[in-house]
Order: sequence, then C-alpha cells, then structure tokens
Amino acid sequence: MAKKGVLPKQMLRELFASGCITGISEKYLNPASIDLPLAEEVYRLESIFLPLHDGEKVRDLLPLVGATPHRFGTPLEFGVPYLIRVEGEWKLPSMVYGYANPKSSTGRNGFFCRTVADGIDMYDALFKPGWSGEMWMLVRADYFPVLLQPGLALSQMRLFDGKSFLDDLHSELAIRDAGLLFDEHGNKLSLEDTRRHDNSFLLTIYVGGMMGWECRGTRKSLDMSKKDFYEPEDFFEPIHVSNGKYILRKNCFYILTTKERVKVPPYLSAELRAIEPRLGEFRSHAAGYIDPGWGCREDGKGCGRPITLEVIPQEDMLVRDGQRIARIRYEYMKEIPEVQYDDTGLSNYTDQETARLSKHFKKPVQL
Repeated sequence: MAKKGVLPKQMLRELFASGCITGISEKYLNPASIDLPLAEEVYRLESIFLPLHDGEKVRDLLPLVGATPHRFGTPLEFGVPYLIRVEGEWKLPSMVYGYANPKSSTGRNGFFCRTVADGIDMYDALFKPGWSGEMWMLVRADYFPVLLQPGLALSQMRLFDGKSFLDDLHSELAIRDAGLLFDEHGNKLSLEDTRRHDNSFLLTIYVGGMMGWECRGTRKSLDMSKKDFYEPEDFFEPIHVSNGKYILRKNCFYILTTKERVKVPPYLSAELRAIEPRLGEFRSHAAGYIDPGWGCREDGKGCGRPITLEVIPQEDMLVRDGQRIARIRYEYMKEIPEVQYDDTGLSNYTDQETARLSKHFKKPVQL
C-alpha cells in the first residue's frame, strides 16, 4: 500500500473529529472525497476572479468584481457569474493539501463551477499544505438557468498527503492484476492495447447508434434539487448516428461517452485530465473525479463501465468512432476506503452503460 496518496473516508472522518474541518455534516463524506455544501451567502458578480497572494481573502475582493447580494429561490441568470460561500471551517494539517472537482451531476448540466479559496491563486486547489480559511464557489449557468438551494453540493474536495500517480511500471502491474480498462464488450485491455501520455491513459469516443445528447441552450430553468423530474428533450436533443461519424458544433454542449469501460480498483482513485491541445481544441469533461471501486461491482468482479464526457468544442469538429477524446490518470489511495463506489448504494450512475444525463432528468425509455 502506498505511503502517500488520497485520504479515504475513514481518514477524512478523523479530520472532522479532530476539528480540522468543522461545520460540515458527515453525510457529505464520500469514499475518498468531501462534498462541499453551499451556504446561504450568495453574490452576483460582474466577472470571475482569483486572489493574487497569501494575504488576500476572497471576501475582501468582492468590491473589485461588483458583487451584489443575491437570494436563493430565484434562478441564476443565464451567462452571469455568481459567488457562493461553502459551508464549514477548514484548518488542514501541515502535510495535507487538496484539489476539487465538480460533481457528476454538476458537470452533466454544462454548469460552470470552480472553487476559489482565501490566498490561493488557482481554481479548484488548496495546494498549500496546512491551508486554512474560507472556500467559495464561482458558478455560472451557461446553457440554461439553474435554481440552487443551501446545502446542495456542486463540487467535491479530495485531500492528499503526497503525490502517488501510477507510473508506467505500476500501471502495467495494475492492468495485469485487476485490470483498469476494458473494451466495449468487457474484454480486459493489455498495456499494448492502450496508449499512455504524461502518466495517463488516453480514452476514445463512442460514435454510433444513440451516441449522446446535444444542448444548444434554452431559457427553461432547471432546479438542481429535483431528481428524475425533467424530460430530457426539454433541454437536450438525442444524437443518432449510423455511419460512425458526427460533427460537434462550436460552443454547443454535449453529453457523450467513452468506448472504453473504466475500472478503478479500491486501492486506487482516478481523475480525467485536460486533453492534450494537439489532439483537438475542445474541453473533454467538466466533472472529472472517479471514486475507488468504480466499475468493480460489489463482488469485485466487474469489468468497468463507460465514462460520461461533457464536451464543449471550440470549433466545429468531426469526431469518428474510436477517436482519442480524453485522458485518465490513476493514483494510489492512502488506504483502501471502508466503503467503495459500487457498494455505497447511494450513487445515481452505477448502472451507467451509455451517455447518461444528470440525475435531474428522467431516464429515457429507450436509448
């Protein structure tokens, strides 16, 4: 077991008990991350921003971006940035740092969501070990108005005590042992069947049949507190393909899926990483974190499941079946979590086999 890595649920609970993280209920603990619940303090902004140095607090910068108070209960305006404080007080141990990712149900709605923190000049990062201060969410509804409520979690934070990415040797050993990637039929892929870049595996896109969903934007509002409520066609159009190719349109928002089935053994976690610009001018995902146990099934004998992609092209872009579209990086857990993704019984996506919309939408009768 790695000496350094991602802190599992049982160790995150210890941080709660010791007072390093207060004001957040344990119900927000996941197998290897902490959901970040929204507080009731919200501001409408003129622009997004970042602190420049250690001494700058997010709260002190509000006048610079024309912040005006906003009340929950009315949808966020289309295309307008807002700042929402995150519940809780954080005083991390001296050797612990963190990185955040939007949750799956946030990313699948084309919802811009970045974490900002006191004294940190990067988004989605608590990269200074021992960080303490206030955390906030920068959010923007880019494709349809969104209604939020206090207590909702749009993003999740992973905490680390050191880097532990799988290098080529350990990736080969993991592939031979538990298997990490499988083809669309569930056959385990060998290292020779895959391509790696910068400690990551490259993933390809599925183009065929009902390949996914397209959103060009609508003025209809989506309430993020509702589940299995909305008709998909009120916000998205299904994409049907018969010739193995499709043109993604500039600045539209797409829910697509990988050809590969991804498995994350309990001693690992994984993250989708930004695609190499030489492979295309597009964003391949919004949500990116994949919990330990993903695709393993409760008996541990699973052969992975596809990963949903949230794609926004910067140019009109022809994609063909099997084209490289994303990359995934595995990293060691500090310990195996006491509960894994596939046996939590709480996830909305354990039966995901196609390009799946967020939990807020009714499941189509046929895909």
